[in-house]
Amino acid sequence: AELRALRAQLNPHFLFNALTTIGYLIQTAPTRALDTLMRLTSLLRGVLRSEGEFTTLGRELDLVEAYLDIERARFEQRLRVRIDIDTALRDVTIPALLLQPLVENAVKHGVAPLRHGGEIAITAALVDGPAHRLHLRVADTGPGLAAPDLAERRQRGVGLHSVERRLSCHYGADASLTLTSTPGAGTVVDITLPAAMPAPVPVRRP
Repeated sequence: AELRALRAQLNPHFLFNALTTIGYLIQTAPTRALDTLMRLTSLLRGVLRSEGEFTTLGRELDLVEAYLDIERARFEQRLRVRIDIDTALRDVTIPALLLQPLVENAVKHGVAPLRHGGEIAITAALVDGPAHRLHLRVADTGPGLAAPDLAERRQRGVGLHSVERRLSCHYGADASLTLTSTPGAGTVVDITLPAAMPAPVPVRRP
């Protein structure tokens, strides 16, 4: 139910800004306007499609990149993005809409408030240990928050709350979400969860 609600609550403010940006680009850069419109269509299709509770990291990244392309049309040089994820990890299974709400928060709270903008870094890696575990990180270089304000955001944030609840529901104590923030230096969200890789296809021998 929370996943369905998350699919349906794509930030209306983001949609308004995206459509306003497209309207501006139609007059100033029609080719970019068409590209941005197609990315918005791709994003909405990805968010609203009903593919179950899980997806792959690769499909989630495609969704995130469509979202960031739209925001780049609005923020231009103010939004800088760094994605450092090995292509071998794209087939790892993760809960649907795990990264997109976190990236949306990073843009909203880490880039938009600053006149000079900021950088968002998205990374993923397998954690060494007896069991395969996936570590995901979304970090921004925004204004950051003091501890009391961070606690309030964690409690009230719809996307963040949904991600935490679904991690707990699917994995229990085997998954964790850590939120850290430093005033003047930015905010970091770290997620660790079991890494489920697809089973290898058996080789048929003649």
